[in-house]
Amino acid sequence: MITDLVVKVSLTGAGSAVMWFLVLLSIISLTVVIERWVFFVKNSGAADLLAQQIGGKLAAGETEEAKKILKEETGFAAKVVSAALEVSPKGKEAMSEMAQSTAKVEKLRFEKGLAFLGTLGNNAPFIGLFGTVLEIIAALSEMGTNSAGQVGANAVMSTLSAALAATAVGLLVALPAVAFYNYFARRLKSLNTGAEALLHVVFANR
Repeated sequence: MITDLVVKVSLTGAGSAVMWFLVLLSIISLTVVIERWVFFVKNSGAADLLAQQIGGKLAAGETEEAKKILKEETGFAAKVVSAALEVSPKGKEAMSEMAQSTAKVEKLRFEKGLAFLGTLGNNAPFIGLFGTVLEIIAALSEMGTNSAGQVGANAVMSTLSAALAATAVGLLVALPAVAFYNYFARRLKSLNTGAEALLHVVFANR
């Protein structure tokens, strides 16, 4: 019963539908990549440059000037350290806790959409394989019911090559998704490290 249902579904052109679904996923993936790329460019900031500016201000006792510089920045490290400086009168422990809390909130902002890229990268090949299986089932079913009773080798190879296209599309969708997921994950890790380094600069001048 289940086998007959699967065969009937495959004969409705489900394999082609799977391929179009992969195309849709690739478009969404590209949209996420572009949006994240723009977001990272606008909100990354330069922790090393900030370290020089903030370090000098704090060393000179100009805490308010340091806060002003940080508030004018939109980068990951600037937001983390700015939040820490706001509670500086309460001591380093309070500053550390506030920095950790702000870093977690910022990471959520930067990680938006990355789960989709990671999931797509891991599962797109399987979706493509599913489409291939459906296409092969449909092709074999049609061959079995061919009125001539026999199908030429060329026709069989042509059918199988068309069926494997779904797997190729799945891989084509997965590879960029995985690559950009890893790229953004590394960027985020680097930003977090920069924020920690900048926070140590602040602690060293308190």
